[in-house]
Amino acid sequence: MITWRVLLAEDEALMAQMMADMLTEMQIAVSVAHDGREALRLAGASRPDLILLDCMMPELDGFEVAAALKANPETQDIPIIFLTARGRVEDKIRGLELGADDYLIKPVRREEMLARVRNVLRRLESRRAAAPAESSLMRGRLEVMGLPNIFQALETERRTGTLRLTHDGRRGEILFLEGRVAYAVEGERQGESAVYRMLAWDTGDFELEQTTGSGPASAQVTRSNQSLLMEGMRRLDELPSLRQAIGTPEGPVRMFAVFREGLLRRTLPSGFHQLVTLCDGTHSLPQLLEASTLDAWTALTYLARFVKLGMLEHGVAAKRASPRLGIQVPVEFANLKDFKTARSLDVSARGMFLRTNQVYPVGEDVVLRFSLPGVARPFKAVGRVTWSSPTDTPQGLPAGMGVQFQDLDSQGQGVIEQYVVELLLDRILANQKDNDA
Repeated sequence: MITWRVLLAEDEALMAQMMADMLTEMQIAVSVAHDGREALRLAGASRPDLILLDCMMPELDGFEVAAALKANPETQDIPIIFLTARGRVEDKIRGLELGADDYLIKPVRREEMLARVRNVLRRLESRRAAAPAESSLMRGRLEVMGLPNIFQALETERRTGTLRLTHDGRRGEILFLEGRVAYAVEGERQGESAVYRMLAWDTGDFELEQTTGSGPASAQVTRSNQSLLMEGMRRLDELPSLRQAIGTPEGPVRMFAVFREGLLRRTLPSGFHQLVTLCDGTHSLPQLLEASTLDAWTALTYLARFVKLGMLEHGVAAKRASPRLGIQVPVEFANLKDFKTARSLDVSARGMFLRTNQVYPVGEDVVLRFSLPGVARPFKAVGRVTWSSPTDTPQGLPAGMGVQFQDLDSQGQGVIEQYVVELLLDRILANQKDNDA
């Protein structure tokens, strides 16, 4: 059953026939106009549901036809898809400002053309009863004109208005004042974080509406447009490596309770505080990124740092069951034969890894004597060698030996764990301040 009527304005007979054949597969009734004047006449007479408009035609070109259609109250609501060999950004901007819903570059694949036509017709179903907002200055699809190009166009023309974007059920707004980004909001994200989130949207709709005014102080953007775009593109480029650094958590993301509780006792910026709160073991990684008010790059940067410091319960940290910290302190260790020393170690309440090529065999017991900076109590404990290598291994492990405490009392273990936790928290907060700067 025929449900849609499409007007195809194409002056090349062979191309017109090929496209008409494609469209009839979708049970679409197709009428063909071979020049611009005929397109205007047929559009006014038959009021089609959609017009496919070639830019380069005799009599009137596609841009002139589109301008005339939008100027006529009887045809201004008809969606237009430009179909042309003209692929310059300037041509796209001109077409979208004339009110086109999409812009396809020839040669276009059959599947892509049918998909774009289908999308426009679906949107038409939901908005058919309503006219476009009179305040609309420009609208279109992000697949046709991405946000960086929109930035460029609005800045060049010093436009003032609110750019409204939709993508996969999400909505965002960017207020431009004389071509400069002034405020931005996307869900719970505000300011630069919202802009960086929307720069990743490569599908969806956009519409620029004539508005004035300002936004909340929390949503204000102070960077220049060019700086925003450069930083946003850098962040997008780094997302794959950050995801690789985090790995693939099996199940929800959970921070060790001792770290999470310690961080939440401190004064934290709201976005960072929320991210730590979300690491409670009830959110998968995608859910956590969606719920966070931080943009994906910032959230993943913090999570990668958490993983590196062994603060999350997955990856290598999950095997430790105790926080561990690398520090530079003298450690004196001995077996029954003689004393040796090392200065670099990773220490936890369960034991330590000594970075040294003076190692003992696995299974041998050693005596360990060391002090932690700022801790009055010196430590002495018997440890058992659980791993050792006098040289760096092919797997990248440094020369040294892992020693597990055998007789360290619970008080000593508690002192070491608290020391490690506090220093790790200091490090992550120092990193957070660097990121904010």
